[in-house]
Amino acid sequence: MKKLIAFALLVSSLSTFAQVEKKEKGDKEPMEKISPEKRGEREVKKMTKDLGLNDSQQKEMKALFSEMNSKVEGDNKPSKEDRKAMKDKISKILTPEQNAKWEKIQEEKKEKMKERREEKGGKPEKSEDK
Repeated sequence: MKKLIAFALLVSSLSTFAQVEKKEKGDKEPMEKISPEKRGEREVKKMTKDLGLNDSQQKEMKALFSEMNSKVEGDNKPSKEDRKAMKDKISKILTPEQNAKWEKIQEEKKEKMKERREEKGGKPEKSEDK
C-alpha cells in the first residue's frame, strides 16, 4: 500500500513539474484559425472603434478586407504590392483626420513589433530609408 501511495505521489509531482517547465519556456497553445470573414469583421470593428467609421465606410472596408482575404488564403502572405494597394485603398476611404489617426496606429504597431523582435533576439528590422 505504501508503495502505491509513493508511486502516485511520484507521478503527480512529475506531471506538475512538466507543466511548470512548459510554462517557463513560453510555449503557447496554438491559436485557433479564424475564418477570413470573421477576421475582416473584427478588423472593421476595431477600425470603427478607433477611427469612428460611418456606415458607408464600414461597408467599403468590409468589401476591401473580404477582397484581400480572398486573394490571401491559407498561409500565403500578401506581397508588398498587395499591401501597398490595400493601404492606398484604405487611405481613399478614410477622411484626412481618420487617415492621420490610422497612420499613427500603424506606426505604433510597427514599433511594438520591432521591440518584440529585439526582445526575442531576432534580426533587427531592415530600414526602409535606404
